[in-house]
Amino acid sequence: MSSIGTLRPVHLARRLARKTRRFSFMHVRPVAPGLHDLLFLHLRRRAIVVLQRLRSQPFQSLPAIFLRSETSADELATPKVSVVVPCYNHAEFLEQRLQSIAAQTYTNLEVILLDDASSDGSLALLQRFQQEHPEITRLLANDTNSGSPFSQWRKGIQAASGDLIWIAESDDFCAEDFLEKLVPVFRNQGVMLAFGNTEFVSEDGKQTVWSLAEYLPELGARIWKQPFVESAHRLVWRVWNYKNLVVNASGAIFRRIEGLPVLDDPSLLGLRMCGDWFFYLHLIRSGLVAYSPEAINHYRQHPSNTSVSLHGSERDLEEHILLAETVFRLYALSQEHRAHLQQTLVKRWEQHRSEAIPAPLNSRIDALASPNPSREGRRPNVMIATYALIPGGGEILPIRLANILHQAGYAVTMLNCRQYPSDPGIRSMLHTGIPLIELESLESLSILIQNLGIEILHTHHCWVDVTFCELLQGVCDVNHVVTSHGMYDTLGPDRLKELRPMLGPWVNQATYVADNNRPALLELGISAERLTKIPNAVDDTPIRPVPRASLGLADEAFVICLVSRAIREKGWEEAIEAVRLARAGTSRDVQLLIIGEGKERHRLRAHEATEWIHFLGLQPNSRDFFATADLGILPSFFEGESQPLTLIECLAAGTPYLASDIGEIASMLSTPEGSAGITIPLSHGRVPTQAFAEAILSYVEDPQQHQQHRRLAGLAAANFSAQAMLEAYTRIYDAALAEAESPARALISST
Repeated sequence: MSSIGTLRPVHLARRLARKTRRFSFMHVRPVAPGLHDLLFLHLRRRAIVVLQRLRSQPFQSLPAIFLRSETSADELATPKVSVVVPCYNHAEFLEQRLQSIAAQTYTNLEVILLDDASSDGSLALLQRFQQEHPEITRLLANDTNSGSPFSQWRKGIQAASGDLIWIAESDDFCAEDFLEKLVPVFRNQGVMLAFGNTEFVSEDGKQTVWSLAEYLPELGARIWKQPFVESAHRLVWRVWNYKNLVVNASGAIFRRIEGLPVLDDPSLLGLRMCGDWFFYLHLIRSGLVAYSPEAINHYRQHPSNTSVSLHGSERDLEEHILLAETVFRLYALSQEHRAHLQQTLVKRWEQHRSEAIPAPLNSRIDALASPNPSREGRRPNVMIATYALIPGGGEILPIRLANILHQAGYAVTMLNCRQYPSDPGIRSMLHTGIPLIELESLESLSILIQNLGIEILHTHHCWVDVTFCELLQGVCDVNHVVTSHGMYDTLGPDRLKELRPMLGPWVNQATYVADNNRPALLELGISAERLTKIPNAVDDTPIRPVPRASLGLADEAFVICLVSRAIREKGWEEAIEAVRLARAGTSRDVQLLIIGEGKERHRLRAHEATEWIHFLGLQPNSRDFFATADLGILPSFFEGESQPLTLIECLAAGTPYLASDIGEIASMLSTPEGSAGITIPLSHGRVPTQAFAEAILSYVEDPQQHQQHRRLAGLAAANFSAQAMLEAYTRIYDAALAEAESPARALISST
């Protein structure tokens, strides 16, 4: 991955172009503004349009835009696969199924066998397999039949511990390298599901009845001969809205997602034919789908096959109507899609039945012709872009927000711009149900946005804001929301003036976390009616205090916790000095936990041997450490400090906070009953460590004050709820979409 020290040619070229443009802005524009605008606005924009058109990819070539894995030895190369085998009275076919699993050349797997009260000897075959492969196999058998094949899916998925899940139906079989061919596509962290080449075979499994290309001619025969990666949005747009692209569950594997809501949807459990399709539509939303023609699956056709036996029934039509209603609730489709789906449903009935469609079902078909087809009952598709997966409030908040939006039902995609190497701890904060996209080159951004059907692009970093504006303006019509975490405040007036003609007209809505962020956004030309203050927040992840014994801390110790980026201005050295002074003034054991990673930790490495200082590196669960501590601390003199996310995490843990009186820290601690901590003004831009030491001692020596501030911490935390943030950003996104429909915005986009 690229970093500051190892920039690729495209990044060097972009940096050179920016320096040239800045030089022109300072020295050419004052005397020849027309020349500057011609070169760096009009001609440059036209050049980007031409380049983007040249980069346009055919359907099969989309994977060319994604980051290529630079190593085959990382943990992404061999994810664990949970093989779930749901079985009900398939003894006739079961042995071949199990043999094809045991013969897999990909070996990092577990097998979960499910028997739904079979009466034909299936259970004995499953028990024998478990005895032959005890180290990887679990058998879960029902005493009574569940009545739903998809309740068995849910049972197997919830029991799985792997990174990926393969529902290997008990009457199918596959090639021995099925997993070996399909698993590698998941190195692309945006891929939510991958499927192979399914061959429909006779009941005895010896003859091919028809091919995938014959079953799905809509995409053309050639597409099934080559691997592809495509967006769920585009596949649903083309075919998946009226025909299940994964014709057999055994032919696909998908990511295991924690707490997948669809598993508890009563509609899923009531389906007999289309449950897999219903499940996939929820799973893949906002992500990518991959196909490999080399992963061969055999789909057995026999009379007892549920999907075959119910064709043409009233139940069949009812389930397909439910699928149509679902697809319009989840995906952005057109009025033409609605009309086509209505026709498809009617034709499906007429192919098998001569009588009229039952009135209740016919009414539901008629209701598909909605007067508001684009967003009826549907949340917009949102892409949240982050500068890098590294520590920092401006990098962590986008992840928190993505998680909150995802849990509220938004289709959310996270784009990592990779301007620094990713930190695994930060990466782990992103919900497993949110696709993470990394591009080989950001110049492919417009292709990605169009393929994903993105309606809201939300960026959180000045560099990302500007870069995306440069790449998209005049090329891709997307609604752009920016959030300032304080970086614009540090730019000089000349730089803000330079960015004004670019960002001012382009940004639909802008938010900021602290009042001191607002003036710079106004200087960018973003009008006041497009500016909204939205405080930071944390999600509702349960807090589990870290046991003190695991950290080498005594129960009676007074523990102080500092969490921040490891940069000089965050005051790590000052915190160490303040605690040293406090320890000299009390007999109580005062300990300091420092959480973060970076240059400042390396600079202070001489303190690692100090018994009362604990450098813990990066910890994704910082609230758990704050809950263990007695006091949070941040002696910051960072110029761009506004509304520290780490302070909110400390309050959420019910712990008081001691910090510099900068940004909005004092108001963040404020409650109607008093402050949930202590703030200390800087002295000539420096941190007064003696004052910090005295404040620490006031907590150590006055338990009543400490307990009072602990109580107030909970009150202060209520000002930063995830629900309030969700409601605020829902209003912002709605406003951006409404503005996009205005004639003025249409004119900006066209220019």
